[in-house]
Amino acid sequence: MKSALTVENILTATFVIETICITYGLLFGSLMPFTSILYFLCGILISVLLLFLPRAKQSFSIKQNARHLSTLSFRIVAIVIMAVQLIYFTTKWIDDAPIDFHDADMLPVMQVMAKRFAAGNFSHIYDIIPEIWNGMRPVYLPAMWMPFSLAIFGNFDVRWVTCILLIITFAIFIFVFHPSHQKKVSPYILGSAFMLFWWLSTSQNNGLIPYTEEGVVIFYYVILTLCLLNRNIWLIAVATVLCALSRYAFIGWIVPFGLILFYKKRSVLFFKWMTAGLILGLLLTIVPFGWKPFYDSLSLPGQYIDFAARVWHDSPNVFYQNPGMAKFFGPARIELQHKLLIILSFTIPLLFAAFAFWLKEKRKYKIHNISLATLKISLVIFYNFIDVPYLYLFYTSSFVSLIFVGYFVSREKKELEIN
Repeated sequence: MKSALTVENILTATFVIETICITYGLLFGSLMPFTSILYFLCGILISVLLLFLPRAKQSFSIKQNARHLSTLSFRIVAIVIMAVQLIYFTTKWIDDAPIDFHDADMLPVMQVMAKRFAAGNFSHIYDIIPEIWNGMRPVYLPAMWMPFSLAIFGNFDVRWVTCILLIITFAIFIFVFHPSHQKKVSPYILGSAFMLFWWLSTSQNNGLIPYTEEGVVIFYYVILTLCLLNRNIWLIAVATVLCALSRYAFIGWIVPFGLILFYKKRSVLFFKWMTAGLILGLLLTIVPFGWKPFYDSLSLPGQYIDFAARVWHDSPNVFYQNPGMAKFFGPARIELQHKLLIILSFTIPLLFAAFAFWLKEKRKYKIHNISLATLKISLVIFYNFIDVPYLYLFYTSSFVSLIFVGYFVSREKKELEIN
């Protein structure tokens, strides 16, 4: 009991530091090398601490969660405050920064793809877009651009999709978070959550709302995190496909997760996960759009080295305004960084999971949540070593931390004693 609370306190402190590093800590440019290393270490430490927390027992059952209805008014008020904030600043961003591919081409490309989809031109969705950069071929996978079709059908700005998904994400956090159970540390978690959302809403540095599609990615990974907490294999399969067909930052987690299911003698769950994932993946890619978009997406990693070289030449400041490790490699070692990204993304999560099982089986430590911890470390490695570390990319890992910490730190004391 006592050690569990100590782990929770350390986890809270680490999360607060991680959040500062990815928000207002970025304003101290001279400290960026230190901030980068500290941010990386915080991500690793969060992954390790998750192993020493009681086993996740999140339930979607209304009956089992009825005891939390006493704090329903707090949750509603918190969600309304956050929704008002996000709606206000999204309106401001839409007014101040019209969508223009010269500023950032992600949303304009997806807007065109969504329009083609809404018009029923499935066979032409991946055709070249003449009006962007004198002819640009879209490469985004379906789970990334499909949500923006809602804006086309509803005839509103595509950035409202990001706003809506961020509001839903905050609502998910606020409903897994129970501040009354750990009153000493809960204010720090809640304060960090509001600081993260405020930064994303107001800072021009991250550009997440006005220029990017990253709200979709954040939402998918939060859903995957929630599904892993709940341990429903069908939902995990759906969330896995959505993450894979948006931004495959968790690529190094897939093999360890499959091996974990086998190691725990849950081969039936493994085949359910694989079968459901493959069927849904085919329905979202090959069946409606053919093989070509899928092949094109597989060729993208080979283009990252040249792309990173262009960004180093044209906009070197990109590498120094975020916590990514690219700044330590420089333009002369892009290829080395890219190789490390691939090697570490696949080996570190696998070794991490193996080490966790070694501690559990051989050293007899009380180890839990290996799948969850491996997901976090996969994101930490991928984003910290990514070739071109645009700042908006890092917030997916931050939101996964938010759900982890909000859930584990605020669990009831009797749950901790039972586990």
